[in-house]
Amino acid sequence: MREVLIGIAAVASALAVATPAPAQYHPAPQGYGYNNNYGSVRSLQARVDNLQRTINRLDQRNILSEREANSLRNQSRDLERQIYRSARNGLNPREAQSLTYRISRLEQRIGYEARDGNRWGNNGWSDRDRDGRNDRYEDDRGYRHD
Repeated sequence: MREVLIGIAAVASALAVATPAPAQYHPAPQGYGYNNNYGSVRSLQARVDNLQRTINRLDQRNILSEREANSLRNQSRDLERQIYRSARNGLNPREAQSLTYRISRLEQRIGYEARDGNRWGNNGWSDRDRDGRNDRYEDDRGYRHD
């Protein structure tokens, strides 16, 4: 039994010595630093699509004002164009990091704009029940939807 264990240890140490040092400690290079992976570009695009759906939903519920919704839509479209341009020749890791940062900043801004409380459109009045009358002059202040 001892002889078998000594033999296995000798073979393992011979293999470890025969392998070059850089191959032992460093992973294989991934090319020229570009990520041509369709999945990472698609995940960025999916996040932007989700942001655009969120903006539209908040705008339909009058949580965002028209000015805020248009500004957020323009930012999401700019992000979409940048993803498209960057993905054509492969996505550089620095570009991917920059796009991820911009997407997260837009997510934060959407949350901030949704909580800031100015829900009126360009005309300065609110119509929560969407009957065409200003909620300020209704008896129920727009909460009864009949």
